[in-house]
Amino acid sequence: MADTTFFSWMSYRPHILFHASGDQNDVGHYLPDEKIYRFVFDLWHTSADDIVAYHQQWKSLRPQHRLFHVVNEFTIGRQVAARGVPVVYAHQNCLLDETVFNIHFDVVRTFDAVYNGRMAEFKRHELLTDVPNSLIIGGIVTWDDSQERFDEVKRMLPHATFTHGEDNQHLISEEVACALSSARVGVCLSAVEGGMYAATEYLLCGLPVVSTPSLGGRDAWFDPRFTRVVPPRPEAVAAAVQELIDLDLDPRFVRNETMSRMVEHRRVFCDAVQEIYLAEEIGRDFTRDFYTNFRNKGGNWRYSKDVLEGFNPA
Repeated sequence: MADTTFFSWMSYRPHILFHASGDQNDVGHYLPDEKIYRFVFDLWHTSADDIVAYHQQWKSLRPQHRLFHVVNEFTIGRQVAARGVPVVYAHQNCLLDETVFNIHFDVVRTFDAVYNGRMAEFKRHELLTDVPNSLIIGGIVTWDDSQERFDEVKRMLPHATFTHGEDNQHLISEEVACALSSARVGVCLSAVEGGMYAATEYLLCGLPVVSTPSLGGRDAWFDPRFTRVVPPRPEAVAAAVQELIDLDLDPRFVRNETMSRMVEHRRVFCDAVQEIYLAEEIGRDFTRDFYTNFRNKGGNWRYSKDVLEGFNPA
């Protein structure tokens, strides 16, 4: 995974690239120094100081590049903007495919809670120990996940059901959405991570959400009518799960309210790109381009060196 990153070209005329930030594996290292608009997002909670440092580094390395930082946390974005760095407050989760993550009314909701998360310690699966009937989605996903952690989680949660079993098979997004629909509540248990796609996937599938306090921006999607943020204690998580089950919320209400927020974040993102179209006198509507070329999460994981495939120098 060290030589891969997440990216996609949103436009080749002008050159507009959407990508995750990185260190040695940053796609910027493989790009020529000519006018390229880069919309950069962070896979992990990142301080304003670090975002500004990244911006300054790349302005030195590639002076002709134009960088815009797509942030998940409004407070961080405001701090970055105050230092003269271009910011777009459009949460990465607005790029999830709502046609994939949808309500499956034909699936029986047999589990009290579902947790879609890697087998890594920061996911804090142990906070589910007081939930008697939970579904765990996730296995060994990246280099810093481990079979040892997977085995530990299974020991901690003997009453849980694991979608991945022993062989850690990969589930495609459609399979994940179907699995989510078999539960009544989605949980988010990390203290720090990135925007956490799973948090919004739950909501799009009509599940209310229980979360612990966190950094990274997932709370941008939370609404007190169908989410609860509780202390990181197993009994608090279990009580909140039961409370939301007892509310018997209409999943369509949860999804529709989430879609309203998603549309607003997409509008902000599209407006930022449209300003580039206007400045470059490109007679196109980026909102139309956005939906015509839409892909789940806005891109794919690929080798960083492949970023120039299909690229035509100006």
